[in-house]
Amino acid sequence: MTLTLAQQIVSIAQQQFGFTGVAIIPAEPTITFSAYQHWIEHDYQGSMAWMHTQGRDYKRADVRHILPSAKTIITLTYSYYTQDLPPAILNDPARGIFARYAWGRDYHKVLEKKLQGLITAITTTVGHAIVAKAYVDTGPVLERALAQRAGLGFIGKNSLLINSAIGSYLFLAEIMMDEPCELWQPRSLKDGCRRCTRCLDSCPTKAIVAPYTIDARKCISYLTIEHHGAIPEAIRPLMKNRIYGCDICQEVCPWNSTSGSKRPNVDWPESLRNQQAPYLVELAQLTEATFQQRFAGTPIRRVKRSGLLRNVAVALGNWGSVEAAAALTVLAHDADALVREHAIWGLKNCQVHSS
Repeated sequence: MTLTLAQQIVSIAQQQFGFTGVAIIPAEPTITFSAYQHWIEHDYQGSMAWMHTQGRDYKRADVRHILPSAKTIITLTYSYYTQDLPPAILNDPARGIFARYAWGRDYHKVLEKKLQGLITAITTTVGHAIVAKAYVDTGPVLERALAQRAGLGFIGKNSLLINSAIGSYLFLAEIMMDEPCELWQPRSLKDGCRRCTRCLDSCPTKAIVAPYTIDARKCISYLTIEHHGAIPEAIRPLMKNRIYGCDICQEVCPWNSTSGSKRPNVDWPESLRNQQAPYLVELAQLTEATFQQRFAGTPIRRVKRSGLLRNVAVALGNWGSVEAAAALTVLAHDADALVREHAIWGLKNCQVHSS
C-alpha cells in the first residue's frame, strides 16, 4: 500500500528524528490572536517588547505573514522529560534549581538540526524543491495555539500545552511549507484541566493571575531568564532556590504524574547531570571564563554570568546560612553592579535568618 505524503512525514518525524507528536494542518489565521492581543494590552509581557514590536504581532495573526506561500503547517512536539529530582535535593536550600529543560544541551540547536533534517527528507519524498520555514521557540508564531488546534494537546490553566498521554514537558516546533499536504491530526485525547487549580494555588508569586493567563512580571521563569534588571525585592524571598526558570506549575500538574506517562526520548542529551541542582556556593565562585566554560552549549549562557549570579545571590540570601553569607560577602564586591546589588540584599536577608 502506498503511503500518503502525510503518513510519510509523520513516520519520518517520529522514527528518524524522535519527535513525540506530529500533526499536519492547513495554513490559516490564528484563532486565538485576540487573546494574545488582550495579554499584550495588559502589559503581561513585561520587558519582552520583542514579542510585539517590529511587526511581530502582525505576523502572529497568520503564518502566511511570515511565509506568504505557506499552504501547510507541520506542528511538532518533543518530550524533554527526565527523571524527577528527589525532594531532598529539590528542596535543599544549598542547591540552585534549574528548570528541567536546561539540564542538557541547548534545545534550539538540537531541534533546529532535526527540523532541517526533516525538511530535507520531505524534499526527497516529494521529489522537488519546497519553500519552508522552521521555528523552535524562536519565531513570531503562537505555537501553543497551533499545537492545540492540531490536536497535539490542550492548553492548561498554567498556559502550557498539555498532552494527556505524556504531560507538559514538551518542546514545540513547526515547519511552514508551500507544499500542499493531507490533514493529519492525532486521535482525540483526554482534554482539559476541569476543576483543578493546583498550578494557580502552587505558584509562589501568583503569576497565574487567572486560568490560562500569566503575568510575566511576576513569573520566576521570566524574572530569572528574560528580565535583565533588578528582581523586585518583594518577589525575591518567594523564589527560594530557583535560579534559572521554574517548573513548579508543571511539577504539581496531575497530567505530569499519571502512571505510564512522561516517558523520555532516549536520544535527548542528558549528560550534564551536574547542572540539575548545583551547589550555590560553587556557582557563586564562577568567573566570566569559568562561566563560559561550564555552560558552553547550554541554555544557561543566555542569562550571562551577570544574570545567573544575580539569581544565585537571591537564592543564597534565601538560604541564609553561614556559608551563604560568606559567599555573598565576596559577591558584594563583584565587578558587576547587578550582582553586587543582589548580594547586598542577600546579606541583609542572612542577618534576618540569623537573628
